[in-house]
Amino acid sequence: MTSSPRGTGPTPQRWVKARRSDSASTCVEIMINADAYHIRDSKDAGHGPVLTLSTPDWHRLCDILLAAPSPFREQPVHVGGLRVGLHADGRLTIRRLGSGSDDEPTLRFTPLEVECFLDGIRGGEFAAHAPLLHPTGTTA
Repeated sequence: MTSSPRGTGPTPQRWVKARRSDSASTCVEIMINADAYHIRDSKDAGHGPVLTLSTPDWHRLCDILLAAPSPFREQPVHVGGLRVGLHADGRLTIRRLGSGSDDEPTLRFTPLEVECFLDGIRGGEFAAHAPLLHPTGTTA
């Protein structure tokens, strides 16, 4: 089996971000463990929501994001218990599906953060091979 740019397996448990996101900028952060991908927003300084996808759902999310633009920009999609919206202006929102109330944990990313994140996915930076990863901190 060949390595996928979307990530294929476990890596040391630490938060990582795309290399294009320098240490001063806010960004999408990912932590990979044996069976899941955890997503958070660095703007929350580790105090905001952490949303989790299984490895197969992570692959599906990456496929969807890399395939945009598509009707996805008009309608959010559901992936692994999360509602994902890539908006026409380039913003990305990821929220946990729940009661439908507006207080469900939600991650909100700017167009620049999304662009850096997508570059990281394309470049294989969230794959299992840790040498390409840009650490942002310690394990949670």
